[in-house]
Amino acid sequence: DLNHFYIGKNLFPRLSEDAGGYENIDAAGYQILLNYRDPSGFAKQVTLTEVLEGKVDPNWIKDRLVIIGTTARSVHPGFYTPYSGSSKYPQRIAPVYIHAQVASQIISTVLSDRHLIWYLPNWAEAVWVWGWSIVGGVLAWHLRYPLRLGLAGSVSLGSLVGVCYLLFLQGAWLPVIPPAVTLVLSGVSVMAYSTYQTQQQTKIIVLQVEKQKEAIEQLNTLLKETTRIYDKHVHSGATVDNTEKATGDFILGGRYQINKVLGSGGFGCTYLAKDNQRPGNPICVVKQLMPARRDTRFMQVARRLFDAEAEILEVLGKHNQIPELLAYFEENNEFYLVQEYISGHALSEELPPHHNIKTESEVIEMLKGILEVLAFVHEHRVIHRDIKPSNIIRCDTDNRLVLIDFGAVKMMQPQSSEQTELATVAIGTRGYAPPEQFAGHPRLSSDIYALGMIAIQAITGIPPHELHPHPETGTVEWRYGVKISHKLAEILDKMVRYHFSDRYQSAAEVLQDLQKIE
Repeated sequence: DLNHFYIGKNLFPRLSEDAGGYENIDAAGYQILLNYRDPSGFAKQVTLTEVLEGKVDPNWIKDRLVIIGTTARSVHPGFYTPYSGSSKYPQRIAPVYIHAQVASQIISTVLSDRHLIWYLPNWAEAVWVWGWSIVGGVLAWHLRYPLRLGLAGSVSLGSLVGVCYLLFLQGAWLPVIPPAVTLVLSGVSVMAYSTYQTQQQTKIIVLQVEKQKEAIEQLNTLLKETTRIYDKHVHSGATVDNTEKATGDFILGGRYQINKVLGSGGFGCTYLAKDNQRPGNPICVVKQLMPARRDTRFMQVARRLFDAEAEILEVLGKHNQIPELLAYFEENNEFYLVQEYISGHALSEELPPHHNIKTESEVIEMLKGILEVLAFVHEHRVIHRDIKPSNIIRCDTDNRLVLIDFGAVKMMQPQSSEQTELATVAIGTRGYAPPEQFAGHPRLSSDIYALGMIAIQAITGIPPHELHPHPETGTVEWRYGVKISHKLAEILDKMVRYHFSDRYQSAAEVLQDLQKIE
């Protein structure tokens, strides 16, 4: 091959004008990249006078390559090399030493398999650079939080530098700065886009939450009216018996074939259904929500509450720990939500009295799993209002914890004999919901209280409603006889403080303190 230079089987690749980090260089002739050796002790230097006077040891030149040349700067000022920046060596090296470096490289490559410097073609360099930009984008998309992204970005940059250094020891000349810049820029760009997207989603949700509050207040007013109008004829005529729905013959909305009743209550029923209009007829969950009354005023307010709830679930369902909202519709004056089916079991089956008391590490892991999704929910300014073990599902496929039953629409439910007047004013479950929530003023920290009570139940074995508050502070007393580290006990105490202002104000704060324990 006339275009390539071989010695034996060793190819000395010809330098191109854009090789490695070069751009449009003069690559005329047959040039190769020179892998310089350390100049110190590289070769013995003797003067011509020493040779003529016989002061040169013959063993120095026996079976060696001898290069004769001048080192006088008056003849040639010398060349800059990779060692020019070191104070240990002269800034310029005489041409005769460059010749010696070239000869040494050729000989050692053929006889000792010493690495030649190699580099990637342009297309491979582009893949290398863009690959690291994808890493930055993926990290930003999945981590989302600036602190975590900063840590992951630092690790990624360190990995990039480490990989390039290790490959450089093997003769590879790979770009470092371009992929580092694209890694950072793509991470920052995706984070900025994600933040913008979250802000836009939050604006939508805040608007829907305001609609929720307004609708809830109107429902409370209507429910408290002395004259209660229940259109029992319409109620009984429009609702199909659950037995009929469980036969598999009943179809809702023209597409959802009801297979099984999962649960029922004053607010309506939850069904397992098959979607006949999607490929493969996947299983989904259909929630039927029956308004307490069917008069025009009540239905108008209930409809607004239902639509607001559906809009919120549409956004929140994008998180992999919240069931995706597939559809929502109204039929026969009843409201229906269709959500992704999560195959698994309720967290209540893992907690006492159904299961043994959990260890401290298990409680921390459980808390972290729920706090991850709770941080996302709170980031959108949404309060779940009914966090309890039965509303948390352990997914069979990947063991993740999924938060279900966002229930502001439960305000439409009729009052049952077991409910107090307070329970119709606010949503929540006794023992898990904090005082301000039952007073009708839930906050983000109300969800943190409920989660703290779940953790206390897991580690003590005592149901929350059986715990007694401290007579002075009002905070539940639970630490007596419990073997638990002081740090975790302090975190749980702060989660369940009586006054909402004394608790953690965000799920992210709790996560940070849990990380400190580890």
